[in-house]
Amino acid sequence: MSRVWRNTPRDIKDFERWLSKGKTVYAVNEHSLAIAGQFEQFTYSAHTCTGRHVITGAWMFNTVSAKYLLCGSANGRVYENPPPGLRDLAGPDTDCRDEGSTGYRGLGPGQIFRGRLDLDEIERMEGHAQDAEDEFQKEKAKRGKWF
Repeated sequence: MSRVWRNTPRDIKDFERWLSKGKTVYAVNEHSLAIAGQFEQFTYSAHTCTGRHVITGAWMFNTVSAKYLLCGSANGRVYENPPPGLRDLAGPDTDCRDEGSTGYRGLGPGQIFRGRLDLDEIERMEGHAQDAEDEFQKEKAKRGKWF
C-alpha cells in the first residue's frame, strides 16, 4: 500500500522524517479547463529529493522545499507511488485516435468529418464569423469609451 501525505501539520512532519536524498514522490497538478478545455484537468509530476537546504536544513526538491511541495499540490496530497487514474505530465498525451480517449476531440471517438468544404460552406462560415464580430462591436459600443 502506498503512502499518502496530506496537508496537515502531522503529515508534514511525517513526510519530512520519511524523506531522504534520491527518493521520488508524486504530486498532483491542476490545469485550467478554460485554457485547455479538451485536455485533462489533473495530471501528476514526479519530484526527486535533491538534498537539504544549506541555510534552513529543510529537504529540497531542486528549488522547492518539501513543505511547499506538499502545500502546493492540487489536492494537498503527495503520493509515494504514482496516483491511479492520472497521466504523467511529462509522459505522452493520450492518442485522440483511440476509442477510449476521454475529453472532447472534435467529432468524437472514431468519427471522421466526411463533408465537403466547398465555396458555399466557406461562405456560410464567414457569415457566422461576421455575425459574431458585429455582435462584439455592438457590445463594445454599449460599454462606452472607458470600458
